[in-house]
Amino acid sequence: MAEIKKGILGGVQGKVGTVVGVNWRGKNIIRSLPKRSGKAATEGQLLQRAKFKLVSQFLAPLNQLTGKYFGEYQGARSRTNLAMSYQLLETVVEKDGNVEIDYAKVVITKGVLPAPTITDAKVEGGKLSANWKSDAGIGLAKEDDNMMFIVYNKDHRQFYVIDAQVQRKAQSVSASIPAEWVKNNVVWLVIVDAKKKLSSTSAYVGAI
Repeated sequence: MAEIKKGILGGVQGKVGTVVGVNWRGKNIIRSLPKRSGKAATEGQLLQRAKFKLVSQFLAPLNQLTGKYFGEYQGARSRTNLAMSYQLLETVVEKDGNVEIDYAKVVITKGVLPAPTITDAKVEGGKLSANWKSDAGIGLAKEDDNMMFIVYNKDHRQFYVIDAQVQRKAQSVSASIPAEWVKNNVVWLVIVDAKKKLSSTSAYVGAI
């Protein structure tokens, strides 16, 4: 892989002969075209492909969150890349010949803000209700930190993000979610500071 910095041709986009040009994170890059293999994929390769497809489809709706709040860049790897790698290594399990996500191990954000302890949470009547201990003043925790609840419905395979409705100091929330999501919901909590610069590591609230 090579970078084109300046020249009479400028950046190259698309396939040219045996190379392809792309713009990657603001840089004009050329790289060789991948060679097709005539060999059948091994069981291990098929398993890895299944894991990658499962995780990429699961995380895709959350790219804005992972891209901004999942730890720090590591060289050429973006935060979203790091989030993908983490889920592939830590959250995917094999069961009865299939691959599944262990939702309790999923981490959506990685940060320094302390997450409060959720004392109870439930879904009822098209609403998510939760109560927590504030912990404001402990470490970096502040009263005006924003509570973000991320709800995933396993039946519909969709996310619903409850954002910017309540602060840490409120110690409770009752927020609407899709009315048809009456069961099989998985919930995580993320704390974001008032300036939207810092976050907590996401906390698994539970399957409710």
